[in-house]
This record gives sequence, C-alpha cells and structure tokens, in this order.
Amino acid sequence: MPIQKLTHKLSKLTSDDLMFYSVALTFFLLPTGTAPPIISTGIACLIWVASGKILQVKSIIKQPWFYPVIPFLILPWIGLLHSQNLELGMDYAMKTKYWVILFITAGLTLNQKHFDIIIKCFWAGLFVGAFLALLQFVGIIGPIHDARYMGFGVVYTLINMYLIIGILITSFYFKKAKSFSLKGILLFLIFSFIFHITVLRGRSGYLIFVMVCPLVVNNLLSEFSYKIKIGGVIFLASALLLSPVVRERINLTVIELQEEKETILEGGNSERFPRFFLVQESIKIILAHPIVGIGTGSFVESTKKKNHKVSHPHNNLLHMGTSFGILGIIACFWLFGRMFRDAWRHRDTAMGYLVFSSCIVLFLGGMLDTQILNTGTLLFLSLMYGFLNHLKPIVIDDEEITKDINV
Repeated sequence: MPIQKLTHKLSKLTSDDLMFYSVALTFFLLPTGTAPPIISTGIACLIWVASGKILQVKSIIKQPWFYPVIPFLILPWIGLLHSQNLELGMDYAMKTKYWVILFITAGLTLNQKHFDIIIKCFWAGLFVGAFLALLQFVGIIGPIHDARYMGFGVVYTLINMYLIIGILITSFYFKKAKSFSLKGILLFLIFSFIFHITVLRGRSGYLIFVMVCPLVVNNLLSEFSYKIKIGGVIFLASALLLSPVVRERINLTVIELQEEKETILEGGNSERFPRFFLVQESIKIILAHPIVGIGTGSFVESTKKKNHKVSHPHNNLLHMGTSFGILGIIACFWLFGRMFRDAWRHRDTAMGYLVFSSCIVLFLGGMLDTQILNTGTLLFLSLMYGFLNHLKPIVIDDEEITKDINV
C-alpha cells in the first residue's frame, strides 16, 4: 500500500513540481562541492527544455533586472577576439553557460511554502556538512585533506560562502520566529555553521564573517538597544578566537607576513601571499589597456612575462578590468548593484533577504577570489539572480513565514 500511494503521488507530479524539487535538491547538494549540484541543475534544465518552459526566455530577457547579465554573456566572447591565450580564454568564455541556471529559478512557480522548503534543504546540507566537520575535528573520521575539516565538501572557500549566507538567512528567520523552541533550533543552526567556519582554515571566511556580523546581530537582537547590539557584534566576532584552528591560522599568517615583507614591498610575487602582486599587476594592465583590456584569459600571459603563471587576479573587479577594460568594471558594479537594490527593497521577505545576503557575501568574496570564474560560486550567483524575477512589490506577512517554517 505505501508503494501504491507513492506511485500515485509521483504520477501527479507536474513539470513545475519536478523543476522545483530539482532546485531544492541543488540547494541541499551545494555544500558538497560542484559536481553534485551541477548534476541536479542539469536535471532541472532538461525538465525546463522538455516541458516547454524554455519558451519563457523571451519574456525573461525583456525584464529590466536581466539587462546587467548581458555583458557577462557577451564580453567573454568579444574578449576572445584579442585574447593572448585562446585555450584558456575559450575555457572562461564557456563558463557563460552557467548563467542559463537563472532561467530555471526565474521560471519556477513559487509560494512562501515552496521557498521555505528550499531554505530547509539548504540548512540540511550545511548542517550535515558541519556535523561531519565536527566528527573530523574530534578525530572520529579523518579530514579530506590538509587538516581542513570540510565535512563532505572539497573547496573550503566555497563552503565558507555558503555557511555565511546560511548564517544570515537563518538569523532572518530567527528574527521572524515567534516561539522560543523555534528560536532555539535556529540559534543552534547558526552556531553549528559558525563552528564549521572556525575549523575550515579559510582566512577569507573569517574576514567576511566579521564584516557581516552586524547584520547577523541586528537580526538576533532586533528588539535590543544599539549598545547591546554593539556588544553582540564584538562577542560574535571574538567567538572565532575560541577555535584553536583560527588562532593557529592567524598566528601563522602574522609570521608569514613578516617573512614575506620584503618581497611584498618590492612588488614581487609571494607564493604565500600572491594577492599583493596580483593587485599591482592588474592595476598596471588596466592603466595600460583601459578601453578593451587585454582579452579573455590573457592575464596568465601577462604574468608569464615576469616569470610567474597566474590564470586570473583572484578578484572579480580586477578580472573584469584586466580582461575587458572599464566596461568590465562597470558591468560588475551594474550586476551587483542591481541585485543589491532589488533585494534591499524586499529585505523584509525571506526571499529578498536571501538574495540580499548572497549579494553581499558574493561581492565581498569576489574581492578575495574571482567568484565569477569559479564554477560553484557562479552557479550559486546565477541561482540567486534568477530569484529577482520573483521579488514583486508585495511584502509577505510575517505570520505566514513563521507558520510555514513550523510545518
């Protein structure tokens, strides 16, 4: 009988349902790396095409929120015309295919209950990863590599981004929650995610977490005075230092900076701190080629001339500026600016706050790595950007949010 009921339910699933569950599965799989979520979004894309929803593209590309995506679709291909490394340039240009994912989330049929399911899947994936990281940290199971307790993930910078976004959206739900039991569960999730950050050995994760602490505390202590909130920010930021992994990482960084000081000041490439060199080289390239840049994938050729081989400058703005000139930098600000503006206007809704959180974290993360080239973060950015299609000028009732999450 249970099998018959399951078969009956499956037979009633529509293409909308299948797309939705594929997206929800993607959010659960995000912390695992890049291959699993790519597979699940690939399934969603197949359903999108087979169901005929691909025909929605015409109406979506006419939406004003879509316009900032256009430069990211065409500039990498135009940049191939004067690329100094066509093989790498083609690899970068091919990454534009991941922007197709925004049509999936843009075309979903969503209500608040559906969206809460997506968030719960995201929480579940992050929590399983944090739990595995705890087992690795205490020695029950071994870490994946380099003593980085990444749970079932493989890229610690990627996991950091997801965890910080997870903390922000969980704090939003905490603010909206009415019952103490629900608040307790959400607070437990937040500290689980913070724990995972503290054992990842990722300096960028520590820095971005400290920078967004005021947003987290503002949600957790929304009913308290600014003095208490300031104290909460200090407490939460300082909590990182409770981890021996964080303390060891900070101490090691200070020692290495002292050892590499001369190399950095002389403009040389420090293997342990290459970003100082990359910033200097990027600025020189942008000043020398301000109009069209040096082409897609050409940064590696520029660094080769100084006996180094670096594929990209580990910074979104610098990558866009060196590759495509001033138009690339403008495109980057246009995309994140539009995402921030639309999400900020709907920050009182769960979806709006998730897009807002993702925009902030991905923009900050893009100052420390080229997130628009990394498959995982580009996939996530595309997913998030598609939600802009659902941010209508209607604020969802807070009671409905807390009722749905209690289901």
